[in-house]
Amino acid sequence: MKKRLQTFCTVFPNYQDFHFFKDPGQIPYRFAKLGWDASVICYDKGQDLHHTRKYLKVIKRPGKLCWRRFNLGIIIYLIVNARNIDVLHVFHLAWSSLVFIWVFKLFNRNGFAYLKLDDCVFSGDQPRETDREERRDIKSGRTGIKRKLKNRISRKYLIGKVDLWSIEDEYSREVYEERYHFMKGRIIVVYNGHSVDLTELPESISSARKDDIILTVGRLGTFQKATDVLLEAFATVARKSSYNLHLAGAVVPEFADYTEKYLRENPDLKDRIFFHGPLGREALYSLYSRSRIFCLPSRFDSLPNVFPEAMFFGNAIVTTTAVSLKYHIDKFGVGVAVKKDDPGALADALLRLIDDNDLLDRMAMQARMIADTLLSWDRIAVSLQEEILNRIEKLQG
Repeated sequence: MKKRLQTFCTVFPNYQDFHFFKDPGQIPYRFAKLGWDASVICYDKGQDLHHTRKYLKVIKRPGKLCWRRFNLGIIIYLIVNARNIDVLHVFHLAWSSLVFIWVFKLFNRNGFAYLKLDDCVFSGDQPRETDREERRDIKSGRTGIKRKLKNRISRKYLIGKVDLWSIEDEYSREVYEERYHFMKGRIIVVYNGHSVDLTELPESISSARKDDIILTVGRLGTFQKATDVLLEAFATVARKSSYNLHLAGAVVPEFADYTEKYLRENPDLKDRIFFHGPLGREALYSLYSRSRIFCLPSRFDSLPNVFPEAMFFGNAIVTTTAVSLKYHIDKFGVGVAVKKDDPGALADALLRLIDDNDLLDRMAMQARMIADTLLSWDRIAVSLQEEILNRIEKLQG
């Protein structure tokens, strides 16, 4: 009898096609490349998933409001199919994720549950979650009594069902292992990588032929990404250098008034700042390849995929100490990290690189090397697979 493939199932309820290029799509896809029967489960809300379906099996569950509110579609799927799933993969320390794992374990005692966090210990208190001494609140969308009840149930009955946790930098892993008893011996580092191998790449541009561009990519104008801090810093940088600022990504509506006021107050910068809007993969990669510096002054972040993408194309990184890439900056010298919410410090860091071509080139080379190795999704998946299989063997032994 032919032995069935090991099954790896990622649950990401609100999956959209753009998630394929991030960890919800890339982890199961890379496991599929390694020979697993891998899939992603999500709600059916009529979304077009043509990128994902080219590479990965998608299982859609009923997307009506009632089904989504109580997670019925996914829970029913797990009840019926748990015994055929070897590894269940979920995201975030959320009530729904823990319930999915509990249901999975209830119907498959030999199943392995992996929960990927996207926190960074340096971000401090975030709008999404709050750390407390000796415990951790669970994201439940509730406050008051209901939240306390869910936290109590989670700590007593659900959290212990998680076989493996991961976080996106070594500093955070050390803190979490020490802080949370339920993670001791069960938490590893799993970086986010780049998926540039899935798109036709632009012609390679040597550092000498790159343009004097500072680039940022993301949801422009959100509190998290701190685009306002970048623009304030660039007002100083522009007057002391030949560099221009390029911004790629959707601009949140509430940021429009800020940018209009900024350009009125800095009319000399109108021809030095370029808003590209959302870009396709090829256009975005072309912009990465032309840029010298990638700057993301996040107020809080883990390891968004724009970092490894920019690094792959030879961009030195300027960011804040509130992100997971701080570990790579400290250990490998891929860029500079400054205090968050400090336009002056950000401008000084940018000018430091601009005024020292040798330093800029060294950091760009280091960034490319780390992107090629540690931040390659194929390498990340191989390491994660080895960790999971070793732990399964120990549990079953």
